[in-house]
Amino acid sequence: MVSNMSIIAMIISIILSIAFPLALLIYFRIRCKISFAAVGIGAAIFIVFSQILERLMHSYMLYDNNATSNLLKNPLVFAIYGSLAAGIFEEVGRFVGFKFFLKKHREWKDGIAYGIGHGGIEAILIGVLGNLNNIIYSKMINAGTFEKTLGQALSVSKLEQIKSSLINTSPLIFTVSGIERILAVTLQLGLSLLVLYSIKKRKYVFLLLSIVIHALVDFMAVFLAQKGANTWTIEGIVLVFAVISVAFIVKSRELFLLEKIQKPDNIMR
Repeated sequence: MVSNMSIIAMIISIILSIAFPLALLIYFRIRCKISFAAVGIGAAIFIVFSQILERLMHSYMLYDNNATSNLLKNPLVFAIYGSLAAGIFEEVGRFVGFKFFLKKHREWKDGIAYGIGHGGIEAILIGVLGNLNNIIYSKMINAGTFEKTLGQALSVSKLEQIKSSLINTSPLIFTVSGIERILAVTLQLGLSLLVLYSIKKRKYVFLLLSIVIHALVDFMAVFLAQKGANTWTIEGIVLVFAVISVAFIVKSRELFLLEKIQKPDNIMR
């Protein structure tokens, strides 16, 4: 049986995954009058580049191409590949969003708005849908209908793996998944501002830096998980990057204001 505490923890994670980006949206809309267009572009670009284009590449690399499929069976190679793919697709997508779709939205508040859209839709797809799926599975397990309902779709070993994970995982770990979404959204805000700054300054080394940071965070999480590191170690590392991201978010406001003073909007350039 999956404990009621575990199911409650999943619900808490869903609430956190929705509440944090929604609170950011409301706060910055009131405080800075952020553009809903920038929020929408952030969400749309994430879906197109991460959920469609990146997944198409994964499908080819992991299943359609025998050479790469065999190579990626190596855990280290897989961790490097996956982290670089996420970094490149998401950060290049961010660049495309600002460069071509948000030409009139390139202030600090627009970077924040984009990050809310990007991080918010990611939180919904991972934090909300993932935990909702877990709740449905848990209800099936507790009702004794899990194997009967999913037996045709999943192998016996996969069913046992899912069932064992849901039954044996501590409720606290399910709650952590919601906290992780908060940290991830915070990182997305910082990375969005970094990419926007690269466009403002026309110094694309900052775009490269955003790819490296994104890939590094993902790589460390995957690699440490492969090595058996506990959840707290992994989340602790993500927390460090999130704190650095907050520091950059605060500092970057000064950088964008300075840029605006040096190149006022009413001066033709």
